[in-house]
Amino acid sequence: MKLDHMTIHSNNLEAVKESLMRLLLLEDGPRPAFEPYGYWLYGEGYPIVHLTAMDTNPGDSTGALDHVSFKDDDYDGLKSRLQQDAVEYREQVVPGTGVRQVFFIIQHQVEIEVDFPPAP
Repeated sequence: MKLDHMTIHSNNLEAVKESLMRLLLLEDGPRPAFEPYGYWLYGEGYPIVHLTAMDTNPGDSTGALDHVSFKDDDYDGLKSRLQQDAVEYREQVVPGTGVRQVFFIIQHQVEIEVDFPPAP
């Protein structure tokens, strides 16, 4: 298991993008056709910051942080553990890549995303 990326919602997307690119030396790169509009910022060739447009102010503290994502390869194991603990989850497939995603919420309303390789 390893950390994959962070997602930030913003009603000032261009300013956030420019700051992260300038201060952290991230690069704008390819992004699947998700809605709403956004950017993926890459570090060392990997999309580590996902920016997503929103119409309202996400807040002045951590209200802009949407979720934390991990990569794993035990898709069935995670789903089994979630079901065993009666944790509700949702699944989706990334457009154009087939990457499987599982989302669930833990204590304090922290959303977790775990990404898995495409189905065999």
